Amino acid sequence: MPKCKNYLISIAKFYKFQTFDHLMFGYIQGLRKALPGMTITEALRIFLDSFEIDEDEYCFETAKHTYYRLLSSIIEPIERGTKTDPEQIL
Repeated sequence: MPKCKNYLISIAKFYKFQTFDHLMFGYIQGLRKALPGMTITEALRIFLDSFEIDEDEYCFETAKHTYYRLLSSIIEPIERGTKTDPEQIL
């Protein structure tokens, strides 16, 4: 049986991103929670199609890079040795 992992959110870093980036991140996270087999690439394409955003407005590769940057900056695995605050665990 797989072991559950706890994650710590760094709120300060979260605010450095734009509102649109947060919207995209939340949309992709929601899709992947609802449909665990969906890849990030598929979820990102659905997001861009849903809002009728074309390549000229928001480049796919830029969006993907932004998603991963946002993910790595706000979710930090506790396994790295950081102390945990129970109120910050997802």
